[in-house]
Amino acid sequence: MDTELTKAEKRIAAGYVDGLIGKEIADRCGISYNTVVSHTQHIYEKAGIRHSTNALVAWFLAKVYDLDLGELKRSIGAMALLLLVSFQIAATDFDNSFLRSARARRVEARRPSRKTRRDEDTYQL
Repeated sequence: MDTELTKAEKRIAAGYVDGLIGKEIADRCGISYNTVVSHTQHIYEKAGIRHSTNALVAWFLAKVYDLDLGELKRSIGAMALLLLVSFQIAATDFDNSFLRSARARRVEARRPSRKTRRDEDTYQL
């Protein structure tokens, strides 16, 4: 099993590590989507992994940083990363919705109601 990647295959794998999808990698590298798919297939064959982007990312990072990870450890690592990212996204969405509702409450608190204005006009006469 030859695991030496070409420059193009390394760029494609790095794109997946950056979290891009095939079309975004094609745009970044200035190549067609079909070329990205072809290079991805070659990476899968050279790495001896199933057709999973998570497994490809884990394998590529292990290769770049010279880590010895078995397939089970790669799968566990990929799942851990997925959970961390999911929690981060969920926390960000919660914070944004909480901030939007808090901002709306502040705006409502600053506006005097129409009823109050009418009452003030009546008392001024």
